[in-house]
Amino acid sequence: MDTVTYPDSRTVSLVHDNLIAMRVNVSSDPRLAAQFKIQYTPTIVLADGDGIEHYRSVGFLPPEEFIPAMLLGIGRSHFDNVRYEKAVATMDKLLGIYARSKWASDARELRKLALQKRGPA
Repeated sequence: MDTVTYPDSRTVSLVHDNLIAMRVNVSSDPRLAAQFKIQYTPTIVLADGDGIEHYRSVGFLPPEEFIPAMLLGIGRSHFDNVRYEKAVATMDKLLGIYARSKWASDARELRKLALQKRGPA
């Protein structure tokens, strides 16, 4: 992912605008690797400021798969933290740009749940 996904301008923009990236070398920081139960690399964990995990991806993802996967994770984080409007907006973005991704089905379901939780607009 270092040579293909991470340097991609779309990935850089997504991470810059939405996430705080932290790279963990599982060999030199086994405590953190154990905390997040990282067994394989690459593993991407989306956690909030309290260290609560909201989404995980394991394995190589090219940019066109990494971006919708991260958007789904961001949406799940919003949903879990009762930010239903933001969850809906994030799923709308995912579905608008990556409607054919393997995460589209999960995005539609999360959007539906967020709309139900949010109630009438």
